[in-house]
Amino acid sequence: TCYMAQGNYPKDELIQILPKRMSIPNVEVMKDKYPDAKFIEGQHPFLMSFCHGKGVHDVFTRLNVPEQEELMFVFPVMYTHSDTEEPKLCSYVPVLYLNSSIGVAGGLYYGLRKEYHPGMKIIETSKSKEWHIKNIIDASFIQKKALVPAAQLPPFIVQSFANPFVTISYPMPITTTKFYQAKVYPVGNVMSCSQTFEWHYKNGSDIKSNSETWSVFSSYWFSMSKPMSYDQYFKSGSSFKSGSAPFKT
Repeated sequence: TCYMAQGNYPKDELIQILPKRMSIPNVEVMKDKYPDAKFIEGQHPFLMSFCHGKGVHDVFTRLNVPEQEELMFVFPVMYTHSDTEEPKLCSYVPVLYLNSSIGVAGGLYYGLRKEYHPGMKIIETSKSKEWHIKNIIDASFIQKKALVPAAQLPPFIVQSFANPFVTISYPMPITTTKFYQAKVYPVGNVMSCSQTFEWHYKNGSDIKSNSETWSVFSSYWFSMSKPMSYDQYFKSGSSFKSGSAPFKT
């Protein structure tokens, strides 16, 4: 189950923390690929995902990892591999917050910078949920009504997952850049929500919900391809070849 919202990050601050080869897509690209995004002057839309993972396993052992809470932040970026190649629209994940150490270790395979927060506080009812990590993030959501059509995620979320995901690993001993594909399959109604959140990230940035913010709730299962290099992902054919999706819930 997952609550997902559009956040907005100050562009001048985001430019300072984007890794080499990544840049902010221009307005034309954003409006074309994310037609339902709410655009605010000087801000860059991104996806905030607050999820409870259950039944997550690889397709080989089919052994479920422990249930976990996972907070993920997904930024639309243009990735430019070289001067001779066209930039690629990708989804960049700079950090994730988890309350499971096993989940953090598993993320290393994908180059994901997962942080372990055992003190994460969760407050949940059948129609609402809150997450709190001291001095980092506070978020709360309340389900309202089913979207129409009820079983479809908003285009902003669909495009975020349709893009290739790009990650920059922790130095071990050097950083590596990985690409993978993720797919989500909603189950049941997708619900609109009311929300409040405040995220304190790098360089003193304070990301807060506002009157333009929207969010949804959805149950879904997902699949992920194996992590690949740039050449493997973009030059070797489909990223979802048989046997290449090791994680699923």
